[in-house]
Amino acid sequence: MKRDAEPNQPERRKNYHHGDLRKELLDAARAEISAHGAQNLSMASLARRAGVAQSAPYRHFTDREDLLSAVATNGFEQFTKVLLEAASSGDEANAIKRMASAYLAFGVENVELYRLMFASGLVPEATPDSALAHAARASFQPLLDRVTASSPETSLTRAHAVWGQLHGLVMLKADGFIADSLDTLMNALSF
Repeated sequence: MKRDAEPNQPERRKNYHHGDLRKELLDAARAEISAHGAQNLSMASLARRAGVAQSAPYRHFTDREDLLSAVATNGFEQFTKVLLEAASSGDEANAIKRMASAYLAFGVENVELYRLMFASGLVPEATPDSALAHAARASFQPLLDRVTASSPETSLTRAHAVWGQLHGLVMLKADGFIADSLDTLMNALSF
């Protein structure tokens, strides 16, 4: 015989989830990282945010590091897409400048995700054949391709120098050392 829920008793949470829980967990993790940084993310808080049992995230991620690697991988994939869109949105002569602007905007608008991607140690610790390592390498390729087209003899060194300038500006701005607008920063760069 089925009992009706007693008044004033909270309805039991359903632990079964319909839909794409992995994507929902990644979205929730990214929101949590954006709001509070990756260092404060826990699997338990993620489960609460997604409204699922504490064990549910472990069906999709082996542990917190696996989850953070997946978030960083998605971040690199999005970053690469932004760079490629910027590169292809006009003439080839100004592709690097458009990519630089898109790079700075992505870093400033997604500062905690950017920190996870570039300053957390996840990429150096990733195995070379992992999705994270592949996504990180792929994010450098659009810039390298454009630099190679304009100066093939020094392409890798020049691409690293451009990347380093952009990375430094994002981090300095994120940490409050630079208050200049993105437009002002872009106008100061020489490429």
